[in-house]
Amino acid sequence: INMKDKITASILAIFVGGFGVHRFYLGQIGRGIICILTFPISVFVAPAIGIYWLLSSNESFDNNYNRQRIQRQQADIQKEILSKLK
Repeated sequence: INMKDKITASILAIFVGGFGVHRFYLGQIGRGIICILTFPISVFVAPAIGIYWLLSSNESFDNNYNRQRIQRQQADIQKEILSKLK
């Protein structure tokens, strides 16, 4: 399970966000396609999103884009601990 990196997503949004690359990176295929279809607008919006992500906390980014991965990791750790206790 790969965690998505805030810095990588931000850089992608700032430099190639008009093509939706940052959304594809985050696994948001639909939003990536919308960025492509609205290219003239996303060229301006995506860099702003990238800057917002850079200025936001890691916790905030993880809550929005890595929550399921974190929950899976925690569940795996709990299963491992339970198996060791048996």
